[in-house]
Amino acid sequence: MNASTPERLLFIAFMAIVIVCRVGATFRVWMTSRKQRGLRSRISAQWSFYLLFAVSCAIFGGTVLEFFLVNRPYHLVPAIGGVATFLVANGIRMAAIRTLGPYWSVHIEIREEHQFVQEGIYGIVRHPAYLSFVMEHVAVPLVGNAWWSLLITGVVYLPLLWFRVAHEDAVLVEKFGAPYRAYQQRVGAILPRWLALTHLGRLSRGA
Repeated sequence: MNASTPERLLFIAFMAIVIVCRVGATFRVWMTSRKQRGLRSRISAQWSFYLLFAVSCAIFGGTVLEFFLVNRPYHLVPAIGGVATFLVANGIRMAAIRTLGPYWSVHIEIREEHQFVQEGIYGIVRHPAYLSFVMEHVAVPLVGNAWWSLLITGVVYLPLLWFRVAHEDAVLVEKFGAPYRAYQQRVGAILPRWLALTHLGRLSRGA
C-alpha cells in the first residue's frame, strides 16, 4: 500500500484496537459461559459460529496482508469512515449485550427460563449484535483500503450471517410463537424499520 508513515501508524494502531476488542470479547464470552455452566439450554447450528469466526479471521487477516503487500494508493477518507463505523459497531454490540443480560450468547441458544426481550436497542432491530458484526466487517477493510477483503465480506460473510439470522428467527418463533411473529412484522432483522421507529416515538411521548 502506498501509504505515508502516519497512515501506516494509524492502521497499525487501529488493528491493535481490533485485536484488543476481540480478546476482550473472547474473555467476556468465557466468563459468561462459566457463570451459566449448569443451566439447561438448547443450542442450534453451533457450527455457524465457528464458520463465521473463521471467515472473520480471513477478512481481518486479508486486510492486513492487502495493506502491507498490495501496491495501490491509500485513501484516507474511507479509512476515517471505517474507524467511525467500527466505533459505532462496538457501541451497538455493547448495548445489545447489556440489554440481553444473562440471555446473551455467541450461539443460537435458548435457555430453560429464556425471556422475550424487545426493549432498548431490541426495539429498533431484532438482531443488533449481528448489525454490529456487519458494520465491523465493513469497517476493518475500509480502514485498510482492502477491497478484496471487503468483497469477501459481501460475498461470503453476509450470506452466512443472513442464514444464521433466519435460523435464529425460526428458533425464536418456535419458542415464543405469535408474539415473536408480531415482533418480526414490526422490527427489522438488522436494519431499522419505520414502523419500529414510530412505535418507539409513541412510547417516548407516552413516557
